[in-house]
Amino acid sequence: MHDTVNAQGVNRANQTNPSGYSHQNKQANRSTQANQSTKDTPAHSTDATDPSKQTVPIRCEGVAVVLMKRCLDQYHVLMLKRAGRMLHNEWCYIGGGIEHGEKAWEAALREIREETGITEVRLYTSNQFEQFYSPTEDYIYMAPVFVGYVNEHQPVQLNHEHSDYQWMTFEEAKQHAALPGIDDTLDFVEKHFAKKAPSKWLQINIENE
Repeated sequence: MHDTVNAQGVNRANQTNPSGYSHQNKQANRSTQANQSTKDTPAHSTDATDPSKQTVPIRCEGVAVVLMKRCLDQYHVLMLKRAGRMLHNEWCYIGGGIEHGEKAWEAALREIREETGITEVRLYTSNQFEQFYSPTEDYIYMAPVFVGYVNEHQPVQLNHEHSDYQWMTFEEAKQHAALPGIDDTLDFVEKHFAKKAPSKWLQINIENE
């Protein structure tokens, strides 16, 4: 994860990122590259059809990942406790920035590996997005949400970004959610990925990519 803003709520790049979602040290290098592509665009661009109005920039430069495993007769969600300054001791799911040259799903797999040590995952795109408005930088952060199914026997090995983890029921995860919006994402994932089989068209066939 890095420090970019995440729908879960704070800036990861400079000061707010949600799933914890700041992921401090890694974003410093990545934000420099991201800013290169937007440096020629003013923070407030005027509407071409109405010069009296301004637009709020939208940046899609990160990902969010909800990992699930079956425990007995129901799915549980992996929730991580933030160890960094932003959202310290708050619970979130996996998230982080997209590195230069990466596809979003590749960033999702890398973040899973870096933050949990898990390498075997069946990954899906959810057709859902996190979004968060940064009042300090006046832009909207968006991140595609991915869903991963993992084997119940895979161990979790945390890196420095988190101090603890729990496999929670969806209800427990929603109660522990750090910011508004996380519960909506969990509701969506539970409905479309836990309570029924997901569409095959959403699965990411990593071997053929």
